[in-house]
Amino acid sequence: MVWNADGWVGVSGGADVHLEQTMQIHTVTGTLLGLALILTSCSGDAESTASRQSSDGSPVASAGSEPAPDNEGGPLPDGGAVSCVESYSPETLQKRAFAFDGIVIRLGPSVSDRGDDGDLNLAGITFEVREWFVGGDADEVTVDLQSVGEGTAEEDLPFQVGTRLLVSGEPRWGGAPLDSPIAWGCGFSRYYDEQTATAWRESTTR
Repeated sequence: MVWNADGWVGVSGGADVHLEQTMQIHTVTGTLLGLALILTSCSGDAESTASRQSSDGSPVASAGSEPAPDNEGGPLPDGGAVSCVESYSPETLQKRAFAFDGIVIRLGPSVSDRGDDGDLNLAGITFEVREWFVGGDADEVTVDLQSVGEGTAEEDLPFQVGTRLLVSGEPRWGGAPLDSPIAWGCGFSRYYDEQTATAWRESTTR
């Protein structure tokens, strides 16, 4: 006999009560186990998806990452400091004494100043020449560049070492094309792009 809320009951009755309690515990345990399996499955699916995305080569953007800038041509900025004698076009380019496609390799002192009141204090930019359109044949050339002063810090330039430019201009004091050369602004010196380089090539070989 076993005592419960209904009084004394036989052993078989107590077994029934115990069986019912055991079944309830098993039901709750089974429910919790089922929830755990569902959550594990979801986590596994997410991890599997991430693995598939990684294995198929999809790009992953990290926080704060930015695409590298890409030059697409266009004139060098001159800040309005240059007075344009002519407007740039492939036709007016034909009148320039020199024109080339080059990569900036150095920044130095002016090559066109004479040490008098006529000095413009421009920076002399040295280029590794990729192609001469007109005016020279050297592997390197240094030209003064309008709108870039000798005191201009490298980080303040509208380009950097390694930048590829299309450059054209005149000898400042006359003479041969590369006597005290000065590269013009006003669109006559530009960021490199293949289409403009082709236009320069065609224009200067007419």
